[in-house]
Amino acid sequence: MEVTMATTTDSFGSRALYFHRFLKRRLIAGAIGRPSETTTVTAAAPSPEIRRIGEDVLVVDVDTLLLKPSPSAAFPPYFLVAVEAGGYVRGLVLLALYPVLRMLSHEARVKAMAMVSFCGLRRDEAARVGRAVLPKHFSRDAPDMHAAAVEELNALPKEVKVVAVSRTFPTVMVDAFLTEYVGFDAVVGAEVEGGRRYLTGVMKGGESDTDSLGRVLKQAEKKKDSSSYPKPVVFHDGRLAFTPTPAAALAMYIYLPFAVVLAVTRIAIYVLLPWRVSSVVAGLTGVRVRVIGATPAADAAEGGAGAKPRGGGRLYACNHRTLLDPVGIACALRRPVAAVTYSLSRLSEVLSPIPLRRLTRGRDEDRRRMSSMLARGDVVVCPEGTTCREPYLLRFSPLFAELASEVTPVAVDARTDMFYATSTSPVAKSFDSVYFLMNPRPEYSVQFLEPVDTESGKSSIEVANEVQRALASALGFEGTALTRKDKYRLLAGNEGVIKAK
Repeated sequence: MEVTMATTTDSFGSRALYFHRFLKRRLIAGAIGRPSETTTVTAAAPSPEIRRIGEDVLVVDVDTLLLKPSPSAAFPPYFLVAVEAGGYVRGLVLLALYPVLRMLSHEARVKAMAMVSFCGLRRDEAARVGRAVLPKHFSRDAPDMHAAAVEELNALPKEVKVVAVSRTFPTVMVDAFLTEYVGFDAVVGAEVEGGRRYLTGVMKGGESDTDSLGRVLKQAEKKKDSSSYPKPVVFHDGRLAFTPTPAAALAMYIYLPFAVVLAVTRIAIYVLLPWRVSSVVAGLTGVRVRVIGATPAADAAEGGAGAKPRGGGRLYACNHRTLLDPVGIACALRRPVAAVTYSLSRLSEVLSPIPLRRLTRGRDEDRRRMSSMLARGDVVVCPEGTTCREPYLLRFSPLFAELASEVTPVAVDARTDMFYATSTSPVAKSFDSVYFLMNPRPEYSVQFLEPVDTESGKSSIEVANEVQRALASALGFEGTALTRKDKYRLLAGNEGVIKAK
């Protein structure tokens, strides 16, 4: 097994802030204080058209900022809507029609893609994709921008409102990204028509006037918390981990049958073979588990006095990247460990090669369950309570720090190149492990850190924060105070708790 040192960094979230700074610099240089109604800023790259309405409203055509100058520039966002909201069959239909659509004018092509992507979709599902999936795509594929001077950033008066207009994408696709992550005050433009619950796919509009701008700005003022914008993309949803250009989307559909076979084969390897050989055999199919540094000995008592927690087993606390984090740790140790988790489907229980125990989010009951498992052997806990794809750590629940005399932090990271292995949908979540193993070359890195003493006089909250800082330092991630509820409120519009019928 290869032993190497590695850290993971991701600039996707910071690009939204970079994009915001660039835009405001252009607005200041090209529109503030100029009497003309329409201003086009000259630059080496295509620049947005800026119109001034009244004394304190600037309207920006954002298509040149969201799109690359190519005929297929609008395809990936519409394909994401088709697949993530409508399914793989709808995405395949859009892909099959695209060679014909390319012969149409830009306006006709966009309307046709909107029809295929949105027709028959639930309105709330289309809004979810715009809020939870597309901001990641736009922040990742936004054009490279030059840094803006601090003086120019501060020069934009607070009373000036900046409104975005797109004729390529309906507002349901770009509103969340442009207002919540970039910092526009409002977005106006085309809308996808439909009834109260379902969309027809017909896209109309795209022009803005003074009256509509006034209405939109008044609505935006009521719901916008200016202290939270712009912000990095910490949470996002969706299965596709790549930019689905037509060529990349075609490659995915060709690979998809092989991906299913690969996932079934890999699951069988981990379930049926002994731990000492399963990682080696799985490696032949493309799965890689990298161990950074040394692993704890099988007998925890070899670590010296106090190496064993109260009760018997060793307690491992890791950051949460996918449901397979404990399996990755078991592969690194080459021996089974038990795991506790909050979200656990029946399919995950059946396919899991290690013992799993569901937690209830009731403090006393969860303490009892974890203590009973520790009494029987090693246990892995994920104190974040939910997964996070980006290089951030969510707030750690302190309960784990009250269960043992010491805890061993484990820094884990999962790398995928085609499919994400996490989802907020209760139905889709059942297939998280399958999606991870469907990737051509899925990879886990595991690093065991120095144990943390939980009986040093510090409170459980202080210990939890110490473990979070240690993991953040080892991974090169940023610790936050965000919680599971924050994630689900943003991505799913709920707190991640489903009431039993």
